[in-house]
Amino acid sequence: MHPGHRLGRRAATVTALTAVAGVVTLASRSGWIGPSHLAATPNAIAAGRVWLLLTSGVVADRPWLASLIGFAIVGLAALSVASVRVVVLAALAGQVLATLAVYGFLGLAREVHPGAFHPLLNTPDIGLSAIIAAWIGVVAQTLWCRYRSRRSHVLNVLACVGCTLIGFAFRPNLTALDSEHLVAFALGVLIASSAPWAELSIDRLAARTRRPRRLPSAARTPERAYPRLR
Repeated sequence: MHPGHRLGRRAATVTALTAVAGVVTLASRSGWIGPSHLAATPNAIAAGRVWLLLTSGVVADRPWLASLIGFAIVGLAALSVASVRVVVLAALAGQVLATLAVYGFLGLAREVHPGAFHPLLNTPDIGLSAIIAAWIGVVAQTLWCRYRSRRSHVLNVLACVGCTLIGFAFRPNLTALDSEHLVAFALGVLIASSAPWAELSIDRLAARTRRPRRLPSAARTPERAYPRLR
């Protein structure tokens, strides 16, 4: 498949996922689906409602329009530099494992001090931002390995800091639950760096298609066996 066609299909996939998240967000904002049926909370997960770890990642949090746009942009960027498998695994890890890690930290803190983080136990934890953070980690790690100059690394770090500031501008009221974004980013970096198929990118596929094809030995023109003239 031509790299341009492949990128077009991936862009269509990101558009479809964004549209699904938009529809679910509209249904939630309109009251058709109650937040308790979608949003994860530490108490809900402790009670065994583990499916909320997934459903909480298909609803855009406020501001919902900016969240959907960011989801589409970062998703397309991740798919343009990494394989589909890496992008999917990073999304799942950022949404599920990062949330569980933070909830586990809250549980350990409450074992030491029972009153710690009590207001957060029933706080709805919903949104696309954890997936976005994991994808930013994938993009940052892939570009870090691909462009190894000091200038490129500085620009990479500045871009990550810029993404953090943009997120903080839209959501300035942070809690301990928001630390899952740092965990999600780290998981995205880890997945992109440790998986051998992370290097299979659009650019490398394009390079492969530009390589000249070698004809099989049977198809090559045989040398003429004329006798030498003396």
